[in-house]
Amino acid sequence: MKSGVKYYIHCIIGILIMLVFRFISPFGPVTEVGVKVLGVFLGTMYLWTFVDTLWPSLFGVLMLGFTGFGSFNGLLSSTFGNPIVIMLFFVIMLTGAITEEGICEYISRWFITRRINNGRPWVFTAMLLLGVYLLSVLTAPSPTIFIFWPILYSLFAVIGYKEGDRYVTLMLISVVMAASFGFATTPFKGALPGLLGNYAKVTGTAIEYLPYMVTAAAISLTALAAILLLMRFVLKPDVTPLKQIDAGLFDKNPLPPMNLRQKSLSFALLFFIIWVLAPSLLPEGALQQLLKDTQNAVPVFIITVCCLIHVDKKPLVNFKTIVSKYMIWSVVLIVGSALTIGNALTDEATGITVLLKQILTPVFEGQSPLVFTITIVVIACVLTNICNNMVVGMLLIPIIHVFSQQIGAGSAAIACLSMYMVCIAVVTPAASTTSAILHGNTKWLKIGDIYKYGILMSIISLIAVLAVGLPIANIFFS
Repeated sequence: MKSGVKYYIHCIIGILIMLVFRFISPFGPVTEVGVKVLGVFLGTMYLWTFVDTLWPSLFGVLMLGFTGFGSFNGLLSSTFGNPIVIMLFFVIMLTGAITEEGICEYISRWFITRRINNGRPWVFTAMLLLGVYLLSVLTAPSPTIFIFWPILYSLFAVIGYKEGDRYVTLMLISVVMAASFGFATTPFKGALPGLLGNYAKVTGTAIEYLPYMVTAAAISLTALAAILLLMRFVLKPDVTPLKQIDAGLFDKNPLPPMNLRQKSLSFALLFFIIWVLAPSLLPEGALQQLLKDTQNAVPVFIITVCCLIHVDKKPLVNFKTIVSKYMIWSVVLIVGSALTIGNALTDEATGITVLLKQILTPVFEGQSPLVFTITIVVIACVLTNICNNMVVGMLLIPIIHVFSQQIGAGSAAIACLSMYMVCIAVVTPAASTTSAILHGNTKWLKIGDIYKYGILMSIISLIAVLAVGLPIANIFFS
């Protein structure tokens, strides 16, 4: 069967799911509107998983308009006018401008040219992966991977590594893992803003950025350290060639000092990060409330100022260029549509949340908060490597909300850990964009190695979430 035929078969199945549910009678606590909304959700989820994230996001919102849940104008407004979606659009622009100006090269070069790396294979490995993590936190996973992989290719050529060597395989996969950890750490980029917004809508309370980031950073650094220990003491790749590493290898073409444009955009990014984290640090009062109320607007302000200010006779941010080269429309659309469809799914008018409670009560009833948390995080780990992470997060949030109340657990801590876990998806090609990049590197990697080491590193991430993230999240969100 040709891939084109498969594509259309999956399209037809997804659309049929939406249409068939229109003719199903209400059942249990689910209302007539709820049945139609459930069909839209399941059909959109299917299309997201097996087809694409662009047009299914738009189609799902349009089909929601035929369920009677809300007017087309209202649904479109909530999708594209949502403050979280607007913030995400401008955050992507800001990180795109930083990439465009070459600032990422300075960050990556700094980590690999430290003299402490000279002749120390595992110190160099740790510094490189730490650089990947930090750059992914500041920008995005995909460009980070495409910056660090060529650095490794050049290094392998110089010191004699070749395709198939264990160190080569482990490092290329570890770069993707470290980039995924960075993606999971930043709650104002990627899928996380949508999941946090959906959680706030379902529960009526918000998870603040700083506690989430501290928890996620602790998990990420622990998992990175565990992966390094696994490589050194268990997998034991040959690192003898790395003993000839010298910082001069990477300084043959030294970067010039940062110019005014690069410094200005670096300051803009720092200003944004401080602004969105400040409300978690300040005591309650007028200033804290002001910063909270303007969190979603601050990237709009920053981009406005950067378009206004000209350096070297050019605006700091060329709006048209950045949007055309760096705007990740699939992320913007899936977050917007997921918020709209997710809000409809968990609305009291549909009765779907009550149905979930009835179905899952026999499974979770009587479980301790610890067992419930472990179960949810394990489910998140498994499903995110099969389905789109936004889909998995949307499925888990109402379950977490309903049953955490029933067993007396804090839903925020469990949701925080689950949201982190759904961002770590590297095992199957359909799991995420970064996973697709990993599986696409057939020149340097064998598919079997990706599955073997990807599963192993995912399990390490899962253990780090439960062993390190759980106690920290319980402190922050108790």
